[in-house]
Amino acid sequence: MADEPQVKLSYTEGCGDCGNRSVELPAPLPEIGDDFDWDLRDYDGYRLFMLEELAARFPERRNWTPADMEVVLVEALAVVLDQLSDMQDRIQAEAFLESARRPDTVRRLLEMIGYKPLLHAGEDVSSAEDLERLWRYYPHLMEEAKRKGPESIHRQHRMVTEQDYRDQLMPHPLVLDADAYADWSGSWYTHHVVVRLINNLSLDEALTQDKIAGDTEDAADAYARFVAELSDYYRDQEIAPGEMPAIEGASSRTLLQNVIKRQRMVGQEVLLKSATLVGVVLSISVRIAGDHYRSEIRDAVRSALVDQTDGFFAPGRLQFGEDVVASDIIEVLMALDGVESVCINRMKRIGSIYTDQSGSGRIVLQGHEVAVLEDKAVIPERGSLRIVLHGGKPG
Repeated sequence: MADEPQVKLSYTEGCGDCGNRSVELPAPLPEIGDDFDWDLRDYDGYRLFMLEELAARFPERRNWTPADMEVVLVEALAVVLDQLSDMQDRIQAEAFLESARRPDTVRRLLEMIGYKPLLHAGEDVSSAEDLERLWRYYPHLMEEAKRKGPESIHRQHRMVTEQDYRDQLMPHPLVLDADAYADWSGSWYTHHVVVRLINNLSLDEALTQDKIAGDTEDAADAYARFVAELSDYYRDQEIAPGEMPAIEGASSRTLLQNVIKRQRMVGQEVLLKSATLVGVVLSISVRIAGDHYRSEIRDAVRSALVDQTDGFFAPGRLQFGEDVVASDIIEVLMALDGVESVCINRMKRIGSIYTDQSGSGRIVLQGHEVAVLEDKAVIPERGSLRIVLHGGKPG
């Protein structure tokens, strides 16, 4: 830096009040020449520039050969400058996800924006070192992660609004339907989340393989698919599957709260509730065509209504507050081969306080009520079915 200029005061002889103030300013800085090409980045550019500079500084010299010491030094220096330029370019490139080429740098940049590539790399990859080794052998996988990382940050994983709770819980393999609402407690908002679970499970009953897989022949395969879907759900929520609690013996509330506590806002109170299952009592009469056996029709009618996979009252088919309409039931049964006519004799909610609605043809539900009909003696509160057959062949 230039020295601070010195101020000098001089007084006129014979007058103590008359004086002059003078400052000796530093010499102006020399002008910067504009002959340097700041875009030089490679060996040829550096070599040519330095040779031109030598020729300009020593115009009296007309002959320059590759054996001259000056030319040798210029070429050696150009090599070093080319290497430094390449190093600078590589370092600059590693600062941005789009241009980064080192697996460790790409992994750190993806984690910095909230994307966890280790979760999406597959089950042969268990550590950061394995991931970087995989990317080094298969660079296209690293390019795919570089593309998916920025896309993932546009997805909302946090649970803030009521819609967020619905959107984030609906893909959970335990959940068939979800709804949320908020109440003002006087000091803060309490969020209530109502869920309907697979196989009409309740929130607090202990989970087992049989309860999850249901009454199916391939129960082991169905349970394995459930575990795989749950792992995929955790991975989609950017939560390591290793942080997933044990399934068997735990409750559905435990599994759902495990996700909610991670994704909700800090200090936000969230209460989980089960859907209100409304058992339906249904009695129907079916007239059968003459060339069909009664046992076949009985099984077909029962399956069309009660089957927990694709029946009319299968979990997930009827939504919150959806009325049970007699015409819908009749339409389903009339589509069965061998059924000539259907009459609904009785249709009501379970409970002596509720009246038969076969005349009105509609059981009205509201709020988070869901109609169920499982027709199991051990759980009579979940509905019963009576089928009366007319015509057809015995047996």
